[in-house]
Parts: sequence; structure tokens; C-alpha cells
Amino acid sequence: MTSRSPAVQADRWHVEIPTPVGALRVVTGPTAIVGLYHADHAPEPPPRLLGRHVVVRAESASGPPTPEPALALLHRAEVELGEYFARVRHEFAVPVDLHGTDFQRSVWAALQDIPYGQRRSYHDIAGDLGNPRMGRAVGAAVRANPVSIIVPGHRVVSRAGTILGYAAGTATKTALLDLEAVVRTAPS
Repeated sequence: MTSRSPAVQADRWHVEIPTPVGALRVVTGPTAIVGLYHADHAPEPPPRLLGRHVVVRAESASGPPTPEPALALLHRAEVELGEYFARVRHEFAVPVDLHGTDFQRSVWAALQDIPYGQRRSYHDIAGDLGNPRMGRAVGAAVRANPVSIIVPGHRVVSRAGTILGYAAGTATKTALLDLEAVVRTAPS
């Protein structure tokens, strides 16, 4: 018996961009960014969630054409991520479309409220959502976040401030927190 890989989602496209924390795969749908995964993301997203690989600046590409709005979104995300890593962008403006359970979406909304250079604990987020005892459920929702960095799950730490798991490993999470800490501790 042969195994078939899942079909690629027809309305998704992705680019791979180099960054100081390794390659990132940015995924867009027709109107918003729907995924941002590290090259060593664990678990690795299935191909159907990534869609077709495209090259934003290519003069010609094989396969069906990528719609202009999708190309524009991928380019915009690439520019904004470049600005983030250059420490000049502290908030992302590119639109995101997050698909998950109601609980996951509430956690992801809480992540988007964590300011650049700051951290929150899983316990803090659980308390903000009405039940400080659901820290583990918050952790699972943070881990399921499909749009890393733009929806900043890396800003969530343990109650004691310890850096815990991250889809691309704790070294990557530490690097992202250190990148943001430079601005946080810089004199005014």
C-alpha cells in the first residue's frame, strides 16, 4: 500500500525567507497571512497548510499564477519581518487570519496584546481569560499558534520567568526575547 501526501490547499501560497533565527515560511491565503512557521518548526506543518511555494520577486514561475493580492501580502510580511529583525518595527500591520477553536482564538488575541519587549506568563493569560488554573490549556493554545512572531507566542514564559518550550526550540525563543530586550533596556 502506498501512502499519499495530503493535497496542497489551493488557496494558500508560501515563501521562505532567511532571518537571524533561521528560515521562516510565511503562508498567505487570498486576503491575510494564515501561517508563519520556522524551518525547524515542531511539529512540522503538513504541506496542505503551506500551499504552493512561490518566489515573490520571480520574473517567471512554473505552475499556475499566484494572485497579485497574495504576492503583495507575502512581500509585505517579508518587509515587516525584516523591519522587526532590524529592531525598527514593534507591531505588525500585515493582516492575519487565525483558524482555531474559540478558546485558541481567545488565547491568540491575548498574545497580540502583549507589547513588544514585554513578557506574560501562561498563568497571567489564563487569569486574564477568567480562570488562572488553566495555564496548561493556555500553553497548548500558544503551541498551536499558526502565525509565530507576528502573533507573539515567544513572549509567554513560565510564572517564574523561565523560558519554556517553543515550536522552534528554546534557543530560538531566547533569541527573539533577547532581540526585543535590547530596546526594552535601552535608555530613553
